[in-house]
Amino acid sequence: MRVLRLRTRRPLGLYRRFAGALAAGILLLGPGVAVAADTGPTPRPSQELPPSATPAAGPASLARAGNRPVSGKNLSAGPQFTQDASKVWQDDRTMAVLKNTVTDPDGDKANLTFKIHDVNADGTVGAQVEIPGEDYGVLVSPMVASGKTAQVTVPQKVLKPGKTYAFQTSGYDATGLYETEWSAYAKFKIRSRIVDIKLPAPNKDAANPEHDTTWQQVPGWQSYEQQTSRTQTAEAGAGERHCQPAGADSHARLCIGSRPATEADWARVAQARSAARMSRAAGPLNANCESGGKYLSIFTRDAACMYHIWSVEVTDQTEQDSAGYQEFFTAYHMKTSTTGDEMQLWSRITPLPVAEGKQPFPAIPGAIKLTLIPQCSTGCSQKPYYSWSGSLVWNGSGDIDSHEETGSTTVKWDGKVSGAEKWDSERSTRIAFAPYATFATNVPESMPTDKSQGLIGSEVWVRCDTVYSAAGCVFPDYLPGYAFNTAKTPAAAANAWLINTKLRKGEPLQFLADRYTNGVHGERNKWTRDPDANRKVICPDGWAATYGHPDTTKLPEIAANDTASCDEFPFASTYQSGGMPERMDGTNQVLTGDECVQTYATKYSDGVWRFWDDERTSGPDWSEVCGRSAMSNWVNTTAGSRISSFASKFRLLEKDKYWVKVTGFEKCDATQATIKCDIR
Repeated sequence: MRVLRLRTRRPLGLYRRFAGALAAGILLLGPGVAVAADTGPTPRPSQELPPSATPAAGPASLARAGNRPVSGKNLSAGPQFTQDASKVWQDDRTMAVLKNTVTDPDGDKANLTFKIHDVNADGTVGAQVEIPGEDYGVLVSPMVASGKTAQVTVPQKVLKPGKTYAFQTSGYDATGLYETEWSAYAKFKIRSRIVDIKLPAPNKDAANPEHDTTWQQVPGWQSYEQQTSRTQTAEAGAGERHCQPAGADSHARLCIGSRPATEADWARVAQARSAARMSRAAGPLNANCESGGKYLSIFTRDAACMYHIWSVEVTDQTEQDSAGYQEFFTAYHMKTSTTGDEMQLWSRITPLPVAEGKQPFPAIPGAIKLTLIPQCSTGCSQKPYYSWSGSLVWNGSGDIDSHEETGSTTVKWDGKVSGAEKWDSERSTRIAFAPYATFATNVPESMPTDKSQGLIGSEVWVRCDTVYSAAGCVFPDYLPGYAFNTAKTPAAAANAWLINTKLRKGEPLQFLADRYTNGVHGERNKWTRDPDANRKVICPDGWAATYGHPDTTKLPEIAANDTASCDEFPFASTYQSGGMPERMDGTNQVLTGDECVQTYATKYSDGVWRFWDDERTSGPDWSEVCGRSAMSNWVNTTAGSRISSFASKFRLLEKDKYWVKVTGFEKCDATQATIKCDIR
């Protein structure tokens, strides 16, 4: 016969201590005792008291009838519930899940008490790790059916990353009977930190850095700096060439070609300009493009420089015999107004010394007659023409007539947009500009001639819009760089650097346009997607206070009412946000922010700020697509406060690409599986 007692979960401490001591004496002497076998590699310390001495599971029955529950031999710890070669369980988080089976010979339900110990450096079991707020500093599982697995989850802030622990269990059944001995120990190790970056303290007075406006290569306009001569030769030969008969009764053909300029051509420009007889034209529109003898096809958001080679030639019908060949190094510069409708165009034509093996044009009037016109695809208020400083006629090849010519003009956008919707695409116009050149000649071998041959070069795109002001024009293919203020907001900068560098490999973001001033959220994109909807997928309202790391450090000395906040990267206002749905062209959709890399910023007890991965969850394996970090709300909001002005300054429209620039992390190696560095 078993004596049944109602279980009281938390009896008075005095009664529990008395009952525990009394039960200990009875249980050690009573019949019907079931003793658990020692199942682990580490024996139980001899001085350890029986489980009934710490009756955390409930009051012990004073009756001696019945069979006692027994802890199983199936102790395990996880996630991931795997062991190393030494049979130590490898745990991927500090909120470890501890398990074991429990059996009651009478078929009663039973639970397990879990007791955790430190493991000393020599591998022996050390002192008990007390669980704050729990009776006797142990954890008690819910009741389970006999033979089933009981488990507990260790609360946060109890276990430490990189440390090894041991645990043991004891059973307690529904009749109030305790197991007489603790189980053998099982060891488990908590994973080490994967992100450990020491940060400077936030400096609220740190000046904001300039956004990145580094010159970039113009798409379709190649420059060959630091290429091998073999590559230069191969690519220099690439290009386009058009030929046609010089006239109805002529046996000659007029040819005009275009190809990229190379470093070798820069040297020829220097050679031509060093000639005492050269008449040099006025300086360039964008002097930054021409320094140190380099001529690079590069641009910014509102300035562009392009360079290439025009070639002209008179040949026979088979294009085997040449009556004259000449190359011109040609520059095209542009400037746009980011707050207006005007665009400045400038060009310079420089005849080059005749290449070895080529037949120069003879010294006759009108040997080479060029025209060069800037073509505007659509959107210009009138057809543009250069105003040239002199004549585009050369009386022989460059060795004979070496004068340079420059031309310039100003073009206005006609201001026309569809305006059918409030979308950015309906409030803007893309305009292509490309040089169009023609060639004619008075070389006798081509007479009689009534023809000229033309060719259009590569284009460059300008976009004008009415989104941020009445008018403004930019080069939309240029990608500006959003600059984080690492000194002022180091935690936000660390989150951006980590995700942008480690996960995204520095790839650009795409802007998700929101609304006009005082407008409706999402009205500027065709999906009517409010960026805040993306944010709530990654950072639901109240997440930081409820689920964020409890050691997240706030900054009341800077902001009196500062709170913990959730920072996400990529930004919510991008198509790379984890919250942007794939059906809306999102590239990294996740179901919740739990799928992101989890981090937090804390000022540790030694006074040093740390940016750590959240040890309460599994560490990142770097297959994630986003980052979620708990940090000071002042840091979070300050770091993102410049997004709006950045978008306005560079006239970012829907789906425009831009870079993220985070400085100060040069000591950190993102190629490593574990990111550990000090940027102070």
